[in-house]
Amino acid sequence: MSSFRSALLALVGATLLIANGLAATAANRATFPKDFKQMVMYGDYRRGSGGELAYALKETIDIAKAGKPLPPGTRLVLEIYNDGALTGYFVMEKGVDWGLEVDEEKRTGDWHFQEFGLDGEVKRSPIAERCEACHQGQESNDFMFTRDRMEAYLP
Repeated sequence: MSSFRSALLALVGATLLIANGLAATAANRATFPKDFKQMVMYGDYRRGSGGELAYALKETIDIAKAGKPLPPGTRLVLEIYNDGALTGYFVMEKGVDWGLEVDEEKRTGDWHFQEFGLDGEVKRSPIAERCEACHQGQESNDFMFTRDRMEAYLP
């Protein structure tokens, strides 16, 4: 009976660990956009052999150019380059009340951030947390560094 109880407790413990891991992962809702190929590049931030290219849908850029706030459902994508090669993507996605799911001291409005590999699969590294912390200082720009580039975009 005690070995059955030990096995049962181990199973319950493992289930709780898995559930906690899934809950932590689910807290970040940003997803890689299926319509990425329709996005246009509106910003080039190259520095030496590295840097980023910023992408958004044309409709998103039009909203920014009109001086309106970007609505929930908006996704912005950065292509990340190192040593001249594309190494991954960062997605910034806005949802309805998503900020309520984040501790107040880490909140960036209703935006969530996620890093993705070249295959479009989630790849979370320490740099993603730095991005979130840095974007907190851009509250007056809807937590974005690239809005000015969207507003100035000419096709």
